[in-house]
Amino acid sequence: MRRRAILWGSAMGAAVLGGLALVRPRRETPLAPLESTPRLPPRDKLWNWIESLNAFGPRLTASPAHALCIDYIADELASLGLEVHRQTHRIRRWTPGHASLTLADGSRIPVAAPYPYSGMTETGGVTGNLVWFDKAPKDFSAARGKIAVVPVGRLDLTTLTTLMLFERKASLPEGSADLANGEVVPVLGPLTNTFLPRAREAGVRGLICLFEGLSEELASDQVLPFTTPYADCPALWVGAGQRARLKAAARAGSSATLVLEAELEDAETDTLHTVLPGRNPHETIIVNTHTDGPNACEENGPAGLLALAQAHAGRQDRQRSIVLVFATGHFQIPQIVEGHGQATSAWLKAHPELWDGGPGHARAVAGLTLEHLGCMEWKDRGEPARPEATGKLEREIVYTTNPVMEQVYRAATSGRTKLRSLTVAPRLGHLFLGEGSTLYQCGIPSISLVPGPDYLCQILPGGGLERLDADFAYQQVETFSRALSMLDRLSAANIGGISPAWDSPGAKLLSLIRR
Repeated sequence: MRRRAILWGSAMGAAVLGGLALVRPRRETPLAPLESTPRLPPRDKLWNWIESLNAFGPRLTASPAHALCIDYIADELASLGLEVHRQTHRIRRWTPGHASLTLADGSRIPVAAPYPYSGMTETGGVTGNLVWFDKAPKDFSAARGKIAVVPVGRLDLTTLTTLMLFERKASLPEGSADLANGEVVPVLGPLTNTFLPRAREAGVRGLICLFEGLSEELASDQVLPFTTPYADCPALWVGAGQRARLKAAARAGSSATLVLEAELEDAETDTLHTVLPGRNPHETIIVNTHTDGPNACEENGPAGLLALAQAHAGRQDRQRSIVLVFATGHFQIPQIVEGHGQATSAWLKAHPELWDGGPGHARAVAGLTLEHLGCMEWKDRGEPARPEATGKLEREIVYTTNPVMEQVYRAATSGRTKLRSLTVAPRLGHLFLGEGSTLYQCGIPSISLVPGPDYLCQILPGGGLERLDADFAYQQVETFSRALSMLDRLSAANIGGISPAWDSPGAKLLSLIRR
C-alpha cells in the first residue's frame, strides 16, 4: 500500500518510494528490436475519431456536450469488444451566459471571456466604483464594496523559470525544440496567479482581470484558469488593450457595471476505463488521458487511446494487462480530486487494485499519457498582433521520468518524418504539467506527451480543427504504440523506478548517498 500512501500524502512526499528505488540507472537497458508492432487503425480512422470528438463542441466538465462525448468514447470501446467501467462524479457545474462590462458614461468594454467558476450576477449586474491595482494584492480591502481591476501578467519561460520547471534531456531532432528565453506560454500566468478567494473575503463586488501580453484575439474565449473552485465572486477577462481606459476610469473615481449571468447546478460526469488482460495478472501498464476541454486539441487524447485499444486488443502476446483510463474533471480539478493532483488521481484512488501493488493488487510498472495530438504552432505576429500559423509543428513536451523511459521514447520515434520533441523531467514534483503528473506522484515511471500551444485552452470557431495536422497526430500515436510494446517486453527491474525531483525526500537522500 506504500504507493497509495504516496498519492494521498503531501506533495513533498510524492516521490518517496524508498531509498535506492529512486536511483537513476547508470547504464542503458538493452532494448530488444521490435520484429513487429501491432497494426494501428489507418490514419483516416484516427482523424475521424478526432473530428468526431471535436464535433460535440466545447466539452467542458460535466456539460451536456461532454456527457455525449464520454458516451461516444464508451460506445467506441464497446464496439471493439471491450468491457467499459464507469466511475461517476457529482459536481456543481457552472455554466456562463451573457457577460458585459459598461462604464458609467455608457461606453462598453469588450469582454474577452468569463473567468471560469468565478461567480454570477443578476441580469442587471453589479455596479461599483473601479479600484485599480497594479498587480493582485494580498489584501483587497481597498476595493470592499467596489469592483477591482487587476492586470494578470504573463509568466514567460525565462532561463530561470525553465530551469525550475524542467530538466532538459534532449531536443529531437537535435536543436529543433529547445525553449527560447522569454517564450510566451499563455496558460501559465492565469494558472499561477489566482486571487478570487482573497477578493471575496475582502467584500469585493466583482473583478476585471486584464490579460496582459497577449493580442486581443488570443485573449478571447480562453478558459483560464481551469484549476480553481467556485469563488462566488463574479469576474471577467478583458484584453490588455483596455488597460488605459480602465486605469483612467479608476483614477477618475468612475464606476462600472459588471454583468455575468450564469447557472450553477448539480451534474454528473464519468471517468471510463477498460482493461486489456495480459499473461501476468500481477503487473499493469496504465495509459491515460482526459476527456474534457474547449477545442479540437484539448482534448483529443481519447482518439489516441482508442487507436491503441484497437491495435493492442488484437495482440495475443501481452505480457501485462494494459489499463486505458479516460479521466473526467481536468477542467474542474477541485471538485474531482482530494488534495494535490490531476483528474486521474480520483481514478487511482478508486482503483488501487489495478496499480498500487498492495496485497492482492496488481502493480503498475509503467505508464503512458497522451494529450493534445497533432498540434501545429500558432503565435502572435504582426502589428497589431494576432495569432498566425508559423508553419512549424508545435513543440512536443515529453516527460520521461527515468532514463529507461527516455531511451524507450527515443527508440520509439525512429523513422518519424514529423517530430519536434523536447524530452524533460520535472525539477519539482508538484510542477509537472498534464495528466502524467499523477503517475509520477505515485511512483509509476512514465512517458507523458503534453504539448502546450498558445490556443490550448481557447474556445475557437470550429474547434480550431484546421490547426491540427493528421499525419503528425498519427505519428505521435505510432510512437506511443511502439513504446507500449517495448515496455511490455521489459522486466519491471529493467524499467526501474522514477527519477527523483529536487523537492522529493528521495532526491535529498540520494544526494547524501552520492557524497
